[in-house]
Amino acid sequence: MNLPESEIILRKDNSHKLKYILVNKIDQLGDFKFSDDSWYYKKLHKNNLTRGNYTITFHQVANEYKEVVKLYTLSCSGSVSHIQKKVLKIALFLKFLQTHYNSIELDKVTRTHVNAFEFELRHSEASINTMQYTYSAIQNFFVILSDFPEMPNVLPVKKINPFKQIRSKQNKLVSPNVIKSWDRTMKDDNLAIPLEFRVVYWLIRSFPNRITEVLSLKRDCLKTLFSEYVLQMPTFKQNGGYADPEIKPIPIIYTGHGKYVIDLIRKLQLQTEELVSTFSPSKYTNTDYLFTMRYWNFDLSKSFGIRYNPNYTLELRNWTGPKVNELFKQLAINLDIRDDNNVLVIPTTHLFRHQAITDRLYSAGYTIEQIRKQTGHKNQAMPKHYTHQLIEKHKEIHLGISELKNPGESPYEFRGKIINLDERTTAQLSKDPSYLTWEANGKKGVGICGDITGCNPKGTSVHFECYACGWFVPKLEYVEDYKQEYVYWSDVMNRNSDNPKRAAHFENAVRNVSYLERIIEICNKGIAEYNDDLINKLQTEKTYTNWE
Repeated sequence: MNLPESEIILRKDNSHKLKYILVNKIDQLGDFKFSDDSWYYKKLHKNNLTRGNYTITFHQVANEYKEVVKLYTLSCSGSVSHIQKKVLKIALFLKFLQTHYNSIELDKVTRTHVNAFEFELRHSEASINTMQYTYSAIQNFFVILSDFPEMPNVLPVKKINPFKQIRSKQNKLVSPNVIKSWDRTMKDDNLAIPLEFRVVYWLIRSFPNRITEVLSLKRDCLKTLFSEYVLQMPTFKQNGGYADPEIKPIPIIYTGHGKYVIDLIRKLQLQTEELVSTFSPSKYTNTDYLFTMRYWNFDLSKSFGIRYNPNYTLELRNWTGPKVNELFKQLAINLDIRDDNNVLVIPTTHLFRHQAITDRLYSAGYTIEQIRKQTGHKNQAMPKHYTHQLIEKHKEIHLGISELKNPGESPYEFRGKIINLDERTTAQLSKDPSYLTWEANGKKGVGICGDITGCNPKGTSVHFECYACGWFVPKLEYVEDYKQEYVYWSDVMNRNSDNPKRAAHFENAVRNVSYLERIIEICNKGIAEYNDDLINKLQTEKTYTNWE
């Protein structure tokens, strides 16, 4: 639809003013010019992240579209690194227009052009999440700049992203045995693990902080208050978008583990002070940070040894998150700590943050509100994502509350014979088969109530009350129906695991899945025992006939 001439003139006047405002915004960001192809947001760089995390480049954008992409960049909010990722994806689309449509002007772009790019994207080797992010960046590009005369009158992109993001369902936690192994290692003073690495470990292990926050601690981060210390932790992600960090005070009582952590920090303060006075910082090193140190790596050729980089022997560097994760990987290979499945565990800094939140929620009994105070979140939406993914922990809690027997010792019924119940109960149930419980997969009578003293013989009106009861006796011939029920509730659980608004549905599904897993395990063990007994019986009764 074409706009009236009066509206077009008004639109051009407004866009001219908007461009003027956006270009003048540069003074708030850094010392670069609009014409530069590399923008370093120096005035926003207030943490320990590298210069690259605060730099946006336009070298990859076709010259015909470079000005409008720069205006888009100045219109964007969010982290600089996130804006840079979107610029890179938009550049791919603009390169497509340049190659296939002879650098068509943006106001001539239609749904046909975007659909053609979508088709090419769909047949590329990119992952589905990359496709989703790329299309999302293009959507954002056309929506934000829709009032500029250089852009089309009608949005050429679809309202709904055609690529659905796939969220990882992998367990983000490690077993308690693995955590204990790491804790013992990091408290072993006989191992030549550098002081700064021990401090990083215990700060992210003891408190649910991001690694960027930890590595941005200042050298004077400790303050005393009567019998305790206060660790002044800077927070950037939740500070409302301001350049300066919001300080999150963490009180630490000077006793027990708190004393151990405080003493480590104080030793590191002295070490950093000595290093700064002895060595020269690199061009981009901020010596105000606590984690200012020489450039080193773990030496994989020997246990717990380290080696300094010969190219930076006399230089000091500030640690970054990727560097710390790389050191965790190097040390994990040396330690060779494995999980219950004999798989090497390589922890990350964010895993420890996730673990700290989990421990407080499920072991120490913290509330979401208390967790929110510790993490620095302004609302409960993000902390709830941590709780919704703890499926295995939920299952353990449900089974623990019910105090159910080990599946290998639990009773079951097969072909009229009840196994693993006392003689009196077995005899009573064999006389009266009406002790049938609820249903699975739409079929009734899929189990027997082993309580012959007072339970309702017809079961309960609540589907899973019988499954959660220690008196429930599953019938092996219904194992496929239990499995179908398990598939249904697993789907409900996975669909709602990342949706804070459906927390009750998620909790209920996890409860049901945990009980069905146990019932299926009982059936599988019972079938295996039956088959073993049958084979033994056949072998015992086997006779040979002389045909001669």
